Amino acid sequence: MSTPSQYDPARPNTPYDMTTAPTPPSGLPAIQPTPAADPSYPPDPSGPSFGGSDAVDPAAGAPRATPNSAAKKHSRTGAAWVALVVAAIVMIFLLIFILQNSDPVQVRYFGFEGTMSLGVAMMFAALAGALTAGLLGTVRILQLRARARRATGSR
Repeated sequence: MSTPSQYDPARPNTPYDMTTAPTPPSGLPAIQPTPAADPSYPPDPSGPSFGGSDAVDPAAGAPRATPNSAAKKHSRTGAAWVALVVAAIVMIFLLIFILQNSDPVQVRYFGFEGTMSLGVAMMFAALAGALTAGLLGTVRILQLRARARRATGSR
């Protein structure tokens, strides 16, 4: 049994002939035209709009005023409330984690030794990791600020 060759001189279009669409092998569906071949593509910019605050006026290239684009102002108080709710939910999950992992474990660290709950030990490890990442991030931010100050020549 031989493997069919990709080049078949009996076929009207060869792999190098790009003037016509390739003929699909038997049993496969024909290739559908791409949207670019459709005369109505791209859609008319003045066509139906689905609204929203991100609708763009094609003539001006700027956001167009729609009934849904009322100015939405966020306050620091609102952001604080959202942060408070998220923090409360995270604390509830952490409390559940600690309560479900209450098995005592032996902990040794730089010569200190003791027994504590597995959940508490893991939370201390996560807290130490978060503090380390925060410290490294703070150092990098201070480096970038100093570099920006030197580049602008201001203090």
